[in-house]
Amino acid sequence: MSLILPALTICVAGATLVYLWRQKWGRPSTFLPPGPHRDPLIGNLRQMPSDKVPLIFHEWAKTYGDVMYLKVPGQAIVVLDSLRAAEDLLEKRSAIYSDRPKFPVYELFGWTCTLTMMPYGKKFSQYRQMHHSYLNREKCADYKPMQLVEARTLANNLLTLPWDQYENALSRFATGVITQIVAGHRIESEDDIYLRMSKMVLESLARAAQVPAGTAIDFFPFLEHFPSWFPGTRYAQMAREWRPTVRELHTFPVETVKKQREEGVATPSFILTHLDAVGTSSMTEEYEQDLQGNAAAMFTAVPVVSNLKETEKTWGVLSVFLLAMVLYPDCQRKAQQEIESVIGASRLPEFEDRAKLPYVECIYEELFRWNPGVPLGRMVPDLSCIIFNSPRQRYHTGACKTTHTAGCLYPQAPLSSPISVHKLTFRRGMTLDPEIYSNPTEFVPERYLPQPIGMGEPHFSGKFGFGRRICTGQYLAANSVWIAVATILATCRITNAIDEKGEIIVPENAMTYGLMRYCIKFAFVLLLTRPDSHPVDFRCAIEPRTPQSKSLVMEGLHAEAEY
Repeated sequence: MSLILPALTICVAGATLVYLWRQKWGRPSTFLPPGPHRDPLIGNLRQMPSDKVPLIFHEWAKTYGDVMYLKVPGQAIVVLDSLRAAEDLLEKRSAIYSDRPKFPVYELFGWTCTLTMMPYGKKFSQYRQMHHSYLNREKCADYKPMQLVEARTLANNLLTLPWDQYENALSRFATGVITQIVAGHRIESEDDIYLRMSKMVLESLARAAQVPAGTAIDFFPFLEHFPSWFPGTRYAQMAREWRPTVRELHTFPVETVKKQREEGVATPSFILTHLDAVGTSSMTEEYEQDLQGNAAAMFTAVPVVSNLKETEKTWGVLSVFLLAMVLYPDCQRKAQQEIESVIGASRLPEFEDRAKLPYVECIYEELFRWNPGVPLGRMVPDLSCIIFNSPRQRYHTGACKTTHTAGCLYPQAPLSSPISVHKLTFRRGMTLDPEIYSNPTEFVPERYLPQPIGMGEPHFSGKFGFGRRICTGQYLAANSVWIAVATILATCRITNAIDEKGEIIVPENAMTYGLMRYCIKFAFVLLLTRPDSHPVDFRCAIEPRTPQSKSLVMEGLHAEAEY
């Protein structure tokens, strides 16, 4: 133990020297975008908000412009608060703005083979191609029958279960869809192994989220090999304890389908398709690891946007839907009237009805703008972190032409710097832009209808991300959310709950911002690329919209039982 103090002294002294070197020679500030005044040594760390980060950053943007520069010890952050700024960099210059920072602690957990955490490069492109082969627009059309059944199962569960089980019903809906696609497994009971795995994903990522960014391991990765009693290694020990669980999430689906394939009982799935492509006898270890990583990435898309990257988690978006229907009952009535006038009362909505239900479509679009969460399955909510500078890419920027112009970062007067620079795109700020959306804080589906019926405002084009990091499951997400919304509207009446005293409960229009606190308040390295955002806990009441609703749902389930 006598050697610990000298070792720590050397580490601290070394880190201080590195920091001072960066401060003095790291990067001139001539061409940097504007931002809040930075304190000596700590930069903007003291000003970083710990709550409601997207809203506070949006307020800052009103003063400093759509592109802001912030700095904390060892890290620089460029905040993009407008759609135009995000598109200028992430769409038009996606080749250089698509990387990810390195997360040593997350690597210890075992989350290295998911697209969200993967750096931009050959392996990243390979994984995206594997996802695209099973999640492209044409392929997703084949999944509509199963999504129809899962949506009707969801409606039946909402009409049957007590209010405190609604979230479980929404989560099961998301899990039920992706499990069939990835592993060919249909969830039939509440104790299903894949539902348990879904909860394990949440728990493991929640534990990982407890790790503040900028740990000693982030700066000195060799500490992961030190014993757990050594200062600075506590989080490495936590990661090692959870690594077997994360490993099971990677291996179980592939091993299960391999066994089913050998027995001749495997059903079509993403895993089976890739097993058939090479054959288990000729499959290399690298290919199997890639397959495990891709399958795990799709599964982690379910309970987490967003919390990680694939799409806004379906149950998060649908939680926003339930909240909106309670707070804006007129919107619910208009949508139900449209459904009844187009479809009638003798059947349930189907995908073929989508083009005939413009108001329902507007509700779907408004969900992603009003309170953006993270799209179906894993997804984005308000934060998308992409590294600007890595060992392969240097930070290039030019003079900011005006604080009121979104595209103020241009490849003029290039600079090089060893400092890691992260870019944050805040969807919340984009969706609150008063120049694009009137009354942006209100839930107004009519805003998308053409004038003079509506306001003729554009759909939010960034709901599934930008550039080469755009959600690979966007088409699956869009179909799942839409059919769930249409089915619930057709069969359910969503109202305020009544408390034990007989008084009406009015839910608060407030969102949690997931892991944002850790990402910003302690941000030397950002924790998660897309922390989740969903309504704070609220109660609502769901009952059959008509006396025939429950029987209609059951008839629909029986009719679609074989697909």
